[in-house]
Amino acid sequence: MEILKVPYETGVIRIDFGMDFDDDRKGVTGAVELDIENQAYFVDMINTLFDENPEPLSLLVDLRNVTYIDSSGLWALFEGHKKASQKNGKMVLVNPTKDVKRVLDITKMSSKLQIFNDLDLALSSIR
Repeated sequence: MEILKVPYETGVIRIDFGMDFDDDRKGVTGAVELDIENQAYFVDMINTLFDENPEPLSLLVDLRNVTYIDSSGLWALFEGHKKASQKNGKMVLVNPTKDVKRVLDITKMSSKLQIFNDLDLALSSIR
């Protein structure tokens, strides 16, 4: 799994998940799962981003390529949300797939995390 950090503007970073890095598109592509095998990688990156930035940071976590999420993936998202709150930052989820959105709804995570189907709406919410 690849996780790409894409700076948007001062204090705003988009996090993209994918199976491979595409040099031509300068982005990540391919379906991935956020599960026990890779959740620590995501949590470590989130912690590093917030710990290394003295100013409040906002993260847009783009889930368009995440086709499956298990309880450890949910934990990772919640840990990211918690870290953002502790550091006076924000973390919102963008473009969850139908299956991931369903899991977020069933587990009530959708009531704890902000979720958007549109990147522009997500950007507006964190400004």
